[in-house]
Amino acid sequence: MKISVMWMTRGRSHELIYSFASFVNKADDNKNIEYFFALDPDDTQSFEGLNKVQSMAIVHDAEINALVMNERYGYAELEQYQNAVGQVFTGECLFILNDDLLCLSQGWDTSLRKTIEPYQNEPRWIGMAPLNERNKSIVTFVGINRTWYNVVGRVSGTRAADGYLRIVGDKAGIPPLVFDVDLVHLQRGRQKIGYTTSDGETKLFPGLPDDGAGGYHTENRIPPKYEFEKGIGKERIREDVQRLKNWRKQ
Repeated sequence: MKISVMWMTRGRSHELIYSFASFVNKADDNKNIEYFFALDPDDTQSFEGLNKVQSMAIVHDAEINALVMNERYGYAELEQYQNAVGQVFTGECLFILNDDLLCLSQGWDTSLRKTIEPYQNEPRWIGMAPLNERNKSIVTFVGINRTWYNVVGRVSGTRAADGYLRIVGDKAGIPPLVFDVDLVHLQRGRQKIGYTTSDGETKLFPGLPDDGAGGYHTENRIPPKYEFEKGIGKERIREDVQRLKNWRKQ
């Protein structure tokens, strides 16, 4: 079963490649993984970085798919990047990753395949929480399966896919498919990050500099029309929930 994963990033090629390498090295079957990267047209740093490691990735049977956008959308419209990849991915699911997310578990892809395989013929969204975010009691990284995309017609309706899919799933009565894998989210701007391993060992390490989400600076207020409670966000949530409910009535 082929699965697809994607990163949205800007101007952080070192972090991006380190994150990408952690998933490539811990995968059981890179031949059946699509690795997508959604890049701004002026982001030469990320494109050149990925181009340099392409030949090394092939040694691990991993292929880099760099999707260059027609324009720079920025943090307020991150869903534009997600939905662009949604139009071209060919896997049975699409999972959204961050360039400050590291994979620790060997066989993460096998775990994801086992989680989604029984539900291929029904729309489901997917979630997981990194080791250092499990105290939040919610999934903080998300994705969708192929049937969800075919029914809804998009990956996300707002920049915050984790919150968006959680709201849509809740309103449509569809819980997340949670897969068991150990990841660490480096969480920018935090001085100390800690987590407990499966064998009870506690680890502490410094976070990364706070230079925005995925390289997209966040100091500007997000336009209200993209939030969940009003405008475009609210309209898109209503649309997606109705499409899912209509599918269930068939």
